[in-house]
Amino acid sequence: MAQPLAFIDLEIGKNGQIIDIGCLKADGQQYHGRSVQDLYKFLQGTEFLCGHNIIYHDLKYLRIDSSVQLIDTLFFSPLLFPAKPYHRLVKDYKLDPENSNNPLTDSIKAKELFEDEMSKFDQLDRELQDIFFHLLHDKPGFSGFFSYRRHKPKSSNLKEAIAQAYSGTICSNAKLDHLIFDFPIELAYALALIRVNDVSSILPPWVMKSYPNVQKCFRVLRSTPCLMGCDWCQSKLEPVAALKRWFGYPGFRSFDGEPLQEKAVRAAINNESLLAVFPTGGGKSITFQLPALIAGENERGLTVVISPLQSLMKDQVDNLEKKGITEAVTINGLLDPIERARSIERVYEGGANILYISPESLRNNTIQRLLEGRHIARFVIDEAHCFSAWGQDFRTDYLYIGDFIKKLQETKNLDYSIPVSCFTATAKQRVIDDIRKYFKEKLNLTLALFTSKARRTNLRYKVLACEKSEKYQALRTLLEAEKCPTIIYVSRTRTAEYLAETLCEDGFNAEYYHGKMDSRDRIAHQESFMDGTTDIIVATSAFGMGVDKSDVGLVIHYEISDSLENYIQEAGRAGRDERIVANCYILFDEEDLNKHFVLLNQTKLTKAEINQVWKAIKNLTKKRTTVSNSALEIARKAGWDDEVADIESRIITAIAALEQSGYLLRGNNSPRVFATGILAPNAQDAIEQISASEKFTNEEKEIAGRIIKRLFSAKRISESMGEGGETRVDYLADILGLHRETVIHIINLLREEKILADSKDLNAFIKRSTREEGNIKNIAARFLRLEEFLLKEIQNGATTVHLKELNQKAAAALGEDVNPRHFKTIFNIWAIQGWLEKKRDGNDNNYYSLKLKFEIENIAEKIERRKIIAATIVQFLFEKAQLSTGNNSDEVPVEFSVLEAKEYFKKSNQIFQKEVKAKDIEDTLFYLAKIEAISIEGGFLVLYNRLSIERKELNPHVMYKNEDYVKLEEHYQSKIQQIHIVGEYAQRMINNYNDALQFADDYFQVNYSSFLHKYFPKRANDLNLKITKRKFEQLFGGLSLEQSQVMQDNSSQYIVVAAGPGSGKTRVLVHKLASLLQLEDVKHEQLLMLTFSRAAASEFKSKLYNLIGNAAYYVEIKTFHSYCFDLLGKLGDLEHAESIIETAISKIRSGEISLNRITKSVLVIDEAQDISSREFELIKLLVEMNEEMRVVLVGDDDQNIFEWRGASADCLKWFLKEKKATAYKLLDNYRSKAEIIELANKFVTTIQNRLKGEPIVSKQGPGAIVKITQYHSPELLLPTVNAVIKTQLSGSVAVLTTTNEEASMVASLLQDRGFKSKLIQSNDNFRLQNLLELRFFSDNILASPASTHTIDPDLFEQSVLKLKSTFAGSPNLELVIRIITLFRQEYAKKMYKSDWQSYLVESRLENFYAEESEVIQVATIHKAKGREFDNVFILLNNFQFSNDEKRRLLYVAMTRARNHLQVHYKGDYLQPFVTPEISYSVDQNVYSEPGTLSLILDLKQVWLSFGESSYRQYLIKNLRPGQQLQISEDGSGCDVGKDCVVKFAKAFQEKLKKYLDKGYKPSHAFIRYIVYWINESNKEIRVILPEIKLQKT
Repeated sequence: MAQPLAFIDLEIGKNGQIIDIGCLKADGQQYHGRSVQDLYKFLQGTEFLCGHNIIYHDLKYLRIDSSVQLIDTLFFSPLLFPAKPYHRLVKDYKLDPENSNNPLTDSIKAKELFEDEMSKFDQLDRELQDIFFHLLHDKPGFSGFFSYRRHKPKSSNLKEAIAQAYSGTICSNAKLDHLIFDFPIELAYALALIRVNDVSSILPPWVMKSYPNVQKCFRVLRSTPCLMGCDWCQSKLEPVAALKRWFGYPGFRSFDGEPLQEKAVRAAINNESLLAVFPTGGGKSITFQLPALIAGENERGLTVVISPLQSLMKDQVDNLEKKGITEAVTINGLLDPIERARSIERVYEGGANILYISPESLRNNTIQRLLEGRHIARFVIDEAHCFSAWGQDFRTDYLYIGDFIKKLQETKNLDYSIPVSCFTATAKQRVIDDIRKYFKEKLNLTLALFTSKARRTNLRYKVLACEKSEKYQALRTLLEAEKCPTIIYVSRTRTAEYLAETLCEDGFNAEYYHGKMDSRDRIAHQESFMDGTTDIIVATSAFGMGVDKSDVGLVIHYEISDSLENYIQEAGRAGRDERIVANCYILFDEEDLNKHFVLLNQTKLTKAEINQVWKAIKNLTKKRTTVSNSALEIARKAGWDDEVADIESRIITAIAALEQSGYLLRGNNSPRVFATGILAPNAQDAIEQISASEKFTNEEKEIAGRIIKRLFSAKRISESMGEGGETRVDYLADILGLHRETVIHIINLLREEKILADSKDLNAFIKRSTREEGNIKNIAARFLRLEEFLLKEIQNGATTVHLKELNQKAAAALGEDVNPRHFKTIFNIWAIQGWLEKKRDGNDNNYYSLKLKFEIENIAEKIERRKIIAATIVQFLFEKAQLSTGNNSDEVPVEFSVLEAKEYFKKSNQIFQKEVKAKDIEDTLFYLAKIEAISIEGGFLVLYNRLSIERKELNPHVMYKNEDYVKLEEHYQSKIQQIHIVGEYAQRMINNYNDALQFADDYFQVNYSSFLHKYFPKRANDLNLKITKRKFEQLFGGLSLEQSQVMQDNSSQYIVVAAGPGSGKTRVLVHKLASLLQLEDVKHEQLLMLTFSRAAASEFKSKLYNLIGNAAYYVEIKTFHSYCFDLLGKLGDLEHAESIIETAISKIRSGEISLNRITKSVLVIDEAQDISSREFELIKLLVEMNEEMRVVLVGDDDQNIFEWRGASADCLKWFLKEKKATAYKLLDNYRSKAEIIELANKFVTTIQNRLKGEPIVSKQGPGAIVKITQYHSPELLLPTVNAVIKTQLSGSVAVLTTTNEEASMVASLLQDRGFKSKLIQSNDNFRLQNLLELRFFSDNILASPASTHTIDPDLFEQSVLKLKSTFAGSPNLELVIRIITLFRQEYAKKMYKSDWQSYLVESRLENFYAEESEVIQVATIHKAKGREFDNVFILLNNFQFSNDEKRRLLYVAMTRARNHLQVHYKGDYLQPFVTPEISYSVDQNVYSEPGTLSLILDLKQVWLSFGESSYRQYLIKNLRPGQQLQISEDGSGCDVGKDCVVKFAKAFQEKLKKYLDKGYKPSHAFIRYIVYWINESNKEIRVILPEIKLQKT
């Protein structure tokens, strides 16, 4: 007789209330309604109540009488339909999920399923029916089923029944009693699945989560080898048999007679955790693949292999497939969405038992959910040395693995630890200890150790000592001698490409391979080598991991590896076939080690940089503790150049370091966008609505249908199990094989069609004020103007743009301040939105190559459209902000959706002609966020802001500390030692083969401290040098004790070096720069040096290049003005030079300067005694902006001779007093002999408030000639010149005066006496680029097309020749050629037009005069500062010895001399300083004025507008410097023939009259300079600046 039975299903609303009920009785009666009371009435008399998931879901909302027995079809589905294909109505714990949305319908389906389960139970063997009964008859959810069936078991001995029924399919000695008693339900599910022959059939995720000990049951029954060795264990758990079955090998590989591989496999089969250190080619992969395949077959377990190399994952999967093993998949970034979805599906449905993923994937929600739903047999970690700071490739993302596994075990409710296998090819003892310690502390796992001490016997090693120039010939010789498949390793990508191309040109069959290649090319090149098409592969270390080519007979390291670990691995690519003997060569040049040191420094993440990232995160989280940002945005906020290579991985590493130290918590990489709120009654109705919509394209309709089916499938997850993950956008994208952008777009369309409810998944953070609204509109308006301007520029053909030129043009055209970062922001936005292709062009950071992907008109229309939408969105958000309540903060979060904003726009802009789509709203919101007009998070923006960060340390003053940095510091220290050790190995291999082999063996096998003691007993400190010992001696070997102290100070934040004259200040600075870059972990982009002249900057860069090579080109060494012009994105010019520093300071304070331009780790300042108040303010501001920035100042307050222009030593004193700077004094003088120094020391004591109290010390010894002559004559020109002429001179000579006029007269007198002299002149009144000779040269070299931004070297040389022929008679030609030559030397690699223009703007004429032994140089003392001469004559005609500035001026003059010093002066103030070694005389003679004088006019001394006429310009155009002029008859100017070409200014005429009154008369003149000048009409004209000779009559 049928028993009263009813089937039930409930529909629950979001608020937890019952919104619909369906119920069906076995006799066909139905109830469909919402009343619970009516339901109870309907159920009266029912003895059994059945439903699908009734226990976990429906029962929570009903009060069912305890007498009613419950039957849950969900519980029985995996028991009775465990094999694929599963029951047609069941998907996980849902019924017909894609179509059902009606409780009555679901009740009917529950009845169908129940009847099928009853029928299926009837079909089971009686013994299995009894087993299930004994295990489940008294368990909730199960008992009702057996009561309803009135099942009566025949057998009573359950253990015996299981053993008999499962004989041959489980271990005969499995401990069944324990499982029966403790885990009956879990055992039932395990037994059900064991009956299935299909190994891809698995239990559904809900079972694994609800009954985690199912996994334990499988392990006991089928995966724990018994001691007795039953038939099952012998056939299924015996490693050798399994190896033969899966891979066809008869046995495992032995290492030095020890079967380590087999032992490791047995340990894994025994569920032990282990660490295996096997050499390259040692069968590491099979050692973890075989246990994984066994676990997949026996217990349906998934083995997760974590590897850092995506290409290696694919290779491993491909290699298994070639062997017919298809159980492995990979999920990584190289897969397209469809491939990714297929891999996910195979793992989810049990078709894959081995999953390869990267450490970063562990933060992916899809991966997390995938692993939660599978039985995880084991985690395998490849390249396990990455755990250790002492490993050759420490990675902070590996440190998250333990946390992930622990969290997964907790989520899966496991009461045991998932076993772990770690593998590495090379690991010294310290690394092994670190790995084992990590897993013990994180997961309480003890890793069994399997390590090989054997050496590969079929490899022959040899090291050839080669200079760089010898390497290629040596390489060709080796390749010609051994014609076999060859791998050539290099350390740089450019070298790989160049070498492969060169080899091909020489007839070799070669390809290159490196990590920066396009993935398709990389795969093609690898496959070409693997299949034998290519003989030679030239590769970086990116090649080789997992590459298994058996016939490689030759491995050549063109450049040595950066560690012995990597070298052994890379060399181990040879001779995989043990039957061949392979050769491994190193072409060793010690300088290659220094390249590794440089590369390490470039990639090292310093504590200061981590603090920069931490500061950025603190700023981002001021208002809220959780933020979502992209790595690039964080980099910009940290002040990093966002176009530096690998910047995203560096930011992620910094965040990982902060997370490890507890400062923050990084969330998973997943968009917080959910497709929830299904409004359609069922999937079919939704699909019909989609089909009828005009909003979808045909392709979008197909995708929308797939999404909606998936959403209906996911609907009950949150209802029944409290989960919502399957509606997450990233999960939908992964499962359906779609791009995330596509899913978000379709979801928005579904919301517009009211198929999905709108979801306010966006947050804007708005300050509620009218002023703020105005600011946002102003920002948007400014960017709009810049976009329109940029479009015009591109329209005019500017496909390559120079950022500063573009910026300057925009500022002039728009009449407003513009910043280069605004244009970079626009470039990035346009590129992301698909309007533009952009790339940085060449080595100059200012050049960008731009290519539009749409027509100009199309983009202009998009910009105009966005302008209208942006204005409306701003208005919309501020209206919502004003309505916000319950938040007293000035900044309020406004929740909204794209659809809501779209509807607002539609209502507000009814006259707008074109339809605005959700994508238009998204693009505009993205634009407003990226221009930083509004802070917006969530929604579709998560596609760009992938990093979710929760700040844990809320104290804003807490910084990342030294103790936090210990692990990373250890790693980098280890890397340094590894480079030294591999270099030592190479040297030993050159000298003694066996000794080198023993050295390598000991490195890996002996305790590290013992190894160091054995091989580096007295050189342990050398291993910590960040360059080779030879390079260290080259850089710092010849320094004095005081100079070395400056070099060695790498801890003082502030350093002041008081450097006396001739103390080697320049040398100290250059070597300190080298030390910072090569020994003190400072990256070139984080180093700034400020000087006072372009010549000094060039000199420093040139000398730095001689020390460290090409790295010097990337160091920022600039003048104060040049740096400020750069900050403002302007090309330097004299017009703005005076105010440029103040403007830059103002812009920094207002936040208008890009942070990466002012974020520095080290600031170095030359001539710090000459800093003006403006420059001082800039320095203090940079210190304020960079909390940890180190500052090195070098100067000498005794040489501050520019007080008249605002210079002061206050900056030096401020750092010493306020910042407690460490002070160093350089007192050794390497320039002057003792007598000169003795005079200078005595004299300098008259100066007040000096920083250096101690005297300077001559290192040149005695022997100088010092003469002081005191005159009573009012005129000193003639006696001084006579003294120069009469003195027997050797070496360079300088005459120093206090005025320009005196200098000009001395030079003229010397020339008149037949002596070669050169007047060191300045270009105070004109720009260097306006000098005729240089303008001529510029016009020639810049004549190439505007689209070409570099100067052609051939054109450059041709222009020099043309210059020489055109201006052969110019007195300026020699100096101009020197200016050009020094530019060519400074920009030897590549000459940019902008560099030449900046070079001229920043340079001064006086800086280009070279010291010459045959020419007497004449200059003012000010112009002589920084120079030195063998012989110095000082003329003090009317010198006022009245204040410290004057005293410092004379001190500077004295200390220019090396061997010979003469002072000619009036007065007696030098008498107190005379020593016995000084010749002091008094000259009573009265000297006349010179017979001839020479005057060089400047722009202030000629009538500028006189030459404006076209005719005079015509005359001047045909003139050249050096040509003779006649003095006009009236003496008012200069003529050419009968035409006047120069008219003297009134002031000069008055000056000339004074000379006439003294009896002088102009005798002749010539053209000294021709310069360009812009008149009041903005017209450029040529102006002659003559030199006039005066003759005494």
